[in-house]
Amino acid sequence: MPDETPTPDAPKSLLDRVGVALPIALTALATAFAGMSTGELQQAMLWRSYAAQDQAKATSQWTLAGFKRDRALICQAAAAQLAATSGHGNPFLAVAVPGTEPGPAAWLAGGGPPPARLPDIDDEALAKLLADIRSRLPEAELTAQARRVPAAAVNAALDAAEKSVEQTDRDWDGTVKAAAKLVADEAGAPRGVAAQAAGFELDRRRYQIEASLNQGVSLLYEARLKVSSAESDRHQRKSKHFFYAMLAAQVGATVAALALARKKQSLLWAVAGGTGLVAIVIGAYVYLADV
Repeated sequence: MPDETPTPDAPKSLLDRVGVALPIALTALATAFAGMSTGELQQAMLWRSYAAQDQAKATSQWTLAGFKRDRALICQAAAAQLAATSGHGNPFLAVAVPGTEPGPAAWLAGGGPPPARLPDIDDEALAKLLADIRSRLPEAELTAQARRVPAAAVNAALDAAEKSVEQTDRDWDGTVKAAAKLVADEAGAPRGVAAQAAGFELDRRRYQIEASLNQGVSLLYEARLKVSSAESDRHQRKSKHFFYAMLAAQVGATVAALALARKKQSLLWAVAGGTGLVAIVIGAYVYLADV
């Protein structure tokens, strides 16, 4: 009787084992790269939305500064007209006593409000970006400089600037109201019109100072806008490169699967190759045609 014991298969080499697992591994790698590309694209969209918000805030600050400059001009015209009508000089000639805080009368006489300024910028990269924005350098140069600015630095500068503006308003509030009361008390008196002129002149100086503060805050918002845009561009570039890596892994997986099918003499490799060719034709048509 012939021996019917089946002949054992030859042991598979390491290359054969790796060849079987290679398409699966490359497909998993492509999936990971696709997820990373999508995540980076979402980050880019998030930072772009931050930039849009900062653009709106910068526009609001510039609009507020323009409004206050307009009010300053109106107050200046009113003060000049009232002073000419009254025929009197400044009715409040009191000056601040050395070593003491100037009072409402001194403010009306031209001693206030005191000059106000935003806190100094400690970060050198941010200071240079602000100077470049003032100089209206090309957008490409601004974006390159914005990449060097830490987001924490511009956030801290904006927070300090807004707190400084709020503190300035609180510091001025009491004296401004007291000065307005002095002007109101002079209503109907011989020098009442001149007092009103002094009050309008005080408002002119105050509005001009506040407008300059709003312009400084707006400039900081523009700086943060540039930083957010630069960060969005960085994530967008990373998303594109991850997408290219995903495509390379997908091509590798396809080639490995086709090679494995061809080695096994399976007709599936021909079907897969034909399907891939059809996909290439459709993709080229969509890319080139206006559909």
